[in-house]
Amino acid sequence: MSCPASGYSSGVRCQRYPGGNGRGRYQGKWLGNQHHGYGVKKSGCGLVYEGQWQHGHRHGYGTLRQEKPNGSKQRVYVGQWEENKRSGEGKQFYPDGSVYYGQWLADKRSGQGILWQADGGVYVGEWLLDRMHGRGVLFMANGNRYVGQFEDGCKSGSGVYYHGNKDDGQRIQRGFWSQDICRTSLMPLQLPR
Repeated sequence: MSCPASGYSSGVRCQRYPGGNGRGRYQGKWLGNQHHGYGVKKSGCGLVYEGQWQHGHRHGYGTLRQEKPNGSKQRVYVGQWEENKRSGEGKQFYPDGSVYYGQWLADKRSGQGILWQADGGVYVGEWLLDRMHGRGVLFMANGNRYVGQFEDGCKSGSGVYYHGNKDDGQRIQRGFWSQDICRTSLMPLQLPR
């Protein structure tokens, strides 16, 4: 992408930025001296945002990706933005291989969402300020699952824990949890077969 000389008018133009390794640039629509409308901005460290802008901020729908020195590209986030923060519905790709799809508020997972964990576990439920919080279901990689209340990222409140699966003689534990520890529960006696 080449950048012709630019002025300070509204319209479409390209602007280079100093800093980093000198490769920062923006190409797209402007309103006055600010990015406004659709545009692509690449930082000197390889972060690229492509999407909607409003008065110089990422605002609307857009994609953030990381371009590595070896030429590979990795998605970071795809979804809604509000004043440079993930807000609304979006999908975040984490370096460890985990993926979150759901609602965001001011760069925090808040509302309904699904997290596919790198170890094979899955959480489906409510979030508050980047933590599992409210009603949800946690499927663990070992086949166990918990259905119930979460608070501040931990099993907290009433819930049902399913040990194993139906084919292996699943055991069901109903109880009350606090900070991931079962404080009181009922588990029916399992008779030998």
